[in-house]
Amino acid sequence: MESIYDIFKHGGVPLYLNVLIVSVISLAIIVERLIVLIRHARIDAEHFTTTMIKFVKQGNVDQAMKLCQQTGHPIARVCRAGLQKANGGIVEISAAIDEEMMRAIPALEKRVGALWALANIATLIGLIGTIFGLITSFKGLAGVSPEEKTTFLAAGISEALNNTAVGLTIAVGCMIGHLLLTNMSKKIVQSMELNASTLENFLIQRGISNSAER
Repeated sequence: MESIYDIFKHGGVPLYLNVLIVSVISLAIIVERLIVLIRHARIDAEHFTTTMIKFVKQGNVDQAMKLCQQTGHPIARVCRAGLQKANGGIVEISAAIDEEMMRAIPALEKRVGALWALANIATLIGLIGTIFGLITSFKGLAGVSPEEKTTFLAAGISEALNNTAVGLTIAVGCMIGHLLLTNMSKKIVQSMELNASTLENFLIQRGISNSAER
């Protein structure tokens, strides 16, 4: 089995592009998104929303707003948007919550889709390296002695297979990262949507009750 040094030494430009650019970008996206999503997943959105509703029922809207400002979870921004329109009508409350949800969801899902594109890029670059290796292999066969042909052929095929292996390895890593991050972000988004609806329904019913009492 070839050492990593030999793979790099005979890999060619496509392999360098895959390892030094595509893999680094992919790893940076995966790590950054994991940190963000894990931090958001630690906060219980249902408990947070229940706490907001409890504060509002007690008349502590300002306290609820303060807690929203102190919490970094997207559901806090959604709750804050709804609370700011708590004394408004049904349309104002719904519009405020929906607008903040439209801001929060893309922020959770950003850059995740790029991993799929990077997987395709890594595969294609690896394929280019494979073709270059085969070209090098067959070009080297011309004008050399029979004893040297085996050496040239082996070197070219080794370059070709190394590029294929590296490209596919990076592509698989990108796909696994994409699958993992997509599932994590979907769970957070579903929780946000459910709790945003809970808060929205509560604020609307509160507004209706206040109007009836007047």
